[in-house]
This record gives sequence, C-alpha cells and structure tokens, in this order.
Amino acid sequence: MLSYEEEKKLSLEEKKEYYKRLREYLKNIPVSKIEKFYLKICNALNKKVVRNIIDKIKGYELVITGQENIPNSPVIYASTHQDFNDHFNVVLSIPEHAIILNTNNVTKTFKCIMGVNGIVYVDRNDKKDRFKSKMKLMKYTSMGKSIVVFPEGTYNCSPNKLHLPLHMGVIDIAKKMQIPIVPLIQEYTYDDEILDGKTRVKKCRVHFGKPIYVNYEDDIKEKKEELSEIFSTIRYSLIEEKGLYKREDITNEEYINYVKARINTWKMVNVDINDERKTIYGYNDDFYLFHHINDIAFNENNELLETEYVRKLEKLYKTNLHKF
Repeated sequence: MLSYEEEKKLSLEEKKEYYKRLREYLKNIPVSKIEKFYLKICNALNKKVVRNIIDKIKGYELVITGQENIPNSPVIYASTHQDFNDHFNVVLSIPEHAIILNTNNVTKTFKCIMGVNGIVYVDRNDKKDRFKSKMKLMKYTSMGKSIVVFPEGTYNCSPNKLHLPLHMGVIDIAKKMQIPIVPLIQEYTYDDEILDGKTRVKKCRVHFGKPIYVNYEDDIKEKKEELSEIFSTIRYSLIEEKGLYKREDITNEEYINYVKARINTWKMVNVDINDERKTIYGYNDDFYLFHHINDIAFNENNELLETEYVRKLEKLYKTNLHKF
C-alpha cells in the first residue's frame, strides 16, 4: 500500500483507481479452508452461544440505544474504550456478528473467551504486525464482514478526559474500503460506595451514533477530528444524563479509589500501564501524560501529593495563560 504522504500526491482520479484496485486485490486473496471454517463457526457461536453466556455473566444492566443508525451493510464500529467489559458490551449490542481488533498483550483466558467470538490480535509495538492486521481487517470487510476497532488504542482511564487522542487507522480503512464508520460510545456507572480499589459496574449505556462516510476527496486528518468531536459530544451527553458533578464534591478517597480500580482492572487482563501509555497518540507530549490515569501520588492517609507532572502542567498553564 502507498503511504499517507504518497497518497496525498495522487490526483482524485488516481486515488479512485488506486482504491478500486486495492479492493479488488483484497477480494481476490484466497481464504484458506481453516479460516473460512473459523469465520463460519464464530458467526454461529456468536448468535447461539457467546451472546447468551456474556449476557448471563456480565452482572450489570446494559442499555442500548441508537441501533437505528446502523446501516444494513458492512461497517466499521469505532468504539470508545474505558473498561475490559467494553468487548462484552460490543458483542451484546451489535446486531450482527463482527470481528474485533485487539492487542495480543492480554491473558490466555481473555484470548480464549474473545477468540470464540472472532478476533484479530495485533502486536502494537511491531510495525509489520500492525500492517498485517490492518490488511486482514480490510480483507474481512471485502468479504462482507463488519469489524470493531478501538481508535483510542488503549483504555481511557482518566476521569478528566472524554476520550484519548484517536489514531488514524479507522479513517484510513473506511476511505480505502468505502464503508461507513459507526461511532459506538460506552458510558459506565460504577458503585462507588465501597472504597476498596475494585471496579463494580452497575450499568453501561451503549449508544450508536450516525454513520460517518469518508469520501475519496476527504482529508483523513479532518475526518479523524470529525469522529473525535462525535465521540466527545455523545459521551458528554451520556454523562449529562447521569448527572454532572463538581470536582470539589468528590473526596480524595473516592478519586484515589477510582485510580486504584483502573489499575487493578488492567492487572486482571495482564495489561502493563507503561506499555499502554506508549500506545496513546502523541504520548511524548507533556500534556498527553494526563490523558491516561492521572499521574497522581498519594500517601497512606489518601492525601494527594504534588508530582513533577503537576508542576509541569502548572508551568505550562501559567506560560499560556494569556492565550485563554
């Protein structure tokens, strides 16, 4: 495939021809009998087994809205990512069977559970493997399958951000394969009465936004910003429905418990915090340090302590105060 910079040099007609040939190439790639059987059995198990099992074990209320926005054709579901339950909610809320893209850095148990549904695993630290996984996803869409991606690249565990910066891949696939993106926003309600560093989901609201179409002449960076805006708008509306609250109304204990719970959630599925941070788009920027769990320090009395990142942020704010 051409790089993004190489594509930019093509005329509109050249792009159309390039994408057409790419889709024909993908469609004509032979699929092994084993893979055909895998897709067939995953589709059958998804409808008859997987959904029923997940529904019985999830242990919380799931409210699904916006399914009328889903086109009757293959789509790319672009989902927000806050909790390891996201995958289960995706399976239960999407009407048809869809293949999920996920990091391979998870426990064997999790791999077995999600593998039954149908999943493409990717080594996010390996450029060749990322390319290979992307090609596989595009191949599946050429076969009429829908796919699910988490464009944030990792869990958004900051209580202060509606979502992490989005990666470009979901937009690029939509443009090349000419299939729509359906935003899938998930918003959790947790039981905060017990402060023991554990996550207890009481309810999850899943909402499907209106599809986004990426035309040949569209700039993928601009379309990424469009998707980002939709993520923010819908998630904020779901938070509003729960009821807004001020930071001053939250105790340090409640805040620290939230952070501890996020860390413990990662440990459950063998996720390393430092590795996850590196998958955030633009993670080297000081500002983006606050996109993940906030870099907070606290003592045994649950009192917040100042960190070098807090000092950096304060300095950045004072330096740019005249711009606000």
